[in-house]
Amino acid sequence: MTRRAAVLVALAASFLPVPAPAADANVPVARVGGALAGESPAASLLRPATMRATFRVPPADTALYVGTPWFVRDITVTVVGPGARRRTLAAAAGLPGRMLGVRLPADAWQADRIELAAATVSAAAPPYLLTAEQLAQIAWRTWWYAAAFGALAALALVHGILAATRRSRACGYLAAALAAQAGLTIPWLGLVRPPPEISQPLHAALQSLVFVALTMLALGFAGRAHAARGIRLAAWSLVALNVAAVAGGDVLQDLWPLPDVLMQAALIALDLAFVAIAVAAARNGIAGARYFIAATALAALGIALGAVPANSALVQAAPLAATVLAAPLLALALFAQREHERQRKHEREIEREREHHRDELAREPEPARLPQPNPAHLDGLTGLANRPALDAALAAACENAAAAHAPLAALLVDVDHFHRYNEFYGHHAGDDVLRRIAAALSVTVSHQTGALAGRYGGKEFLALLPHTDLRTAKHVANAVLAAVDALEIAHGGAPLRRLTASIGVAAIAPSNQTAATTTTATAQDLLRRTNTAAYVAKAMGRARVVADEPVLAPPPEPEAARC
Repeated sequence: MTRRAAVLVALAASFLPVPAPAADANVPVARVGGALAGESPAASLLRPATMRATFRVPPADTALYVGTPWFVRDITVTVVGPGARRRTLAAAAGLPGRMLGVRLPADAWQADRIELAAATVSAAAPPYLLTAEQLAQIAWRTWWYAAAFGALAALALVHGILAATRRSRACGYLAAALAAQAGLTIPWLGLVRPPPEISQPLHAALQSLVFVALTMLALGFAGRAHAARGIRLAAWSLVALNVAAVAGGDVLQDLWPLPDVLMQAALIALDLAFVAIAVAAARNGIAGARYFIAATALAALGIALGAVPANSALVQAAPLAATVLAAPLLALALFAQREHERQRKHEREIEREREHHRDELAREPEPARLPQPNPAHLDGLTGLANRPALDAALAAACENAAAAHAPLAALLVDVDHFHRYNEFYGHHAGDDVLRRIAAALSVTVSHQTGALAGRYGGKEFLALLPHTDLRTAKHVANAVLAAVDALEIAHGGAPLRRLTASIGVAAIAPSNQTAATTTTATAQDLLRRTNTAAYVAKAMGRARVVADEPVLAPPPEPEAARC
């Protein structure tokens, strides 16, 4: 009986679990999602060190990983226990985001301890204990960096093309800054994992390029503001300080003596210097300065938010988000400046053409002046010549043109929708409009020697331009049209909501005048052609200039054709 009981007890004991040896209570349990605390001397890119950590992991219903950023070259994880069991695992860059790490065995929580050895260039970036869900979140966040990289790279390409095609230094500076900023986002895309010997110097070079290119862009943009020498010296001093800080922090790492707070302060000071330069440009009336102020202020705000110690992903992404949002504003600032430069260039070309025309007129002999009307021949409303005075002046102008074999041009200015204006605003307002248009017409044609302007009808004005060909007369007519537009007379009954005019232009060339042509016929023909051109201008939609172009004579037929 005793022997049988002993056998039963032994058999039952064989089915009972064997208790695992108790783990060392002095080994700390690592926190999931936190950094692995260990011993590591000060390390740098020039003097790497080995970090060692001993820890245990808590039980988990999911896989656990040991992962690390790119400051660590390699990791070796040794799982010790239970008992005499010992397993050594080497990390590989196969985790999401090209993270260097290793997956721990499922029974790692039963181990006595886990020993970690990592060759690192900075003790400020230790390995972490992560779960599969946390790794998935890291991989999911890469879309934001991919979007930022795409936006920055696209803007850099566009401005690079503009810099090459338009030879714009400003576009070149912006393209260089955006391309460098796009390059800084590449390590976060999870596509490559360069060793620290490559990634850290490259990061310092790209960040320095951003500082230099943006400073060149800001000072070049505000070049017309004549920034004081002290401002330029201060800006370049801050650039030198930030370049030194970035280079020292990337290469010397833990051995760099400058605290992170001072490095962030230097970066914020440089961004504030850009804001000050943009404000100076705005005060000097430089086009696009408002966009430049918004861009630099947004970048400075993003850097300031990124310097706030917080674990929030939004706060950490603030500098990059501010850069992405500021890039289009800088592009708008350059676009506004280019448009302003193009408009000024066009105005200078027009002014040079006018000066050239005035020089040509100055070299020509003084033309015979038209008889000026006496007070009895003035229009009572506008003070210009009335119709009888214009008829007499036109006849005299035709005689002078035929005798001197010189051209003669005429402009007929017809106010658009004038009857409707009287219905909307009353006849007193209509009389005031006629006086203002008459004054604008008189001032504009007064630059032409011997010109005479008058009121030819109720809402029609006629200007006679002696010694003026059709090409010059069209320029004068466009100037008159611009002068009427500059009055900015509101007209609620007109399609354009402002008062406009239709102008017809015609001219008599010396070759068209023969001895058999009478002065009366010439004057009537000139008036008819001018009136027809004004009618065509109205039919084409008003608010424009139409010239009665001469009809070219057909070429002579060959002798064989006439036979």
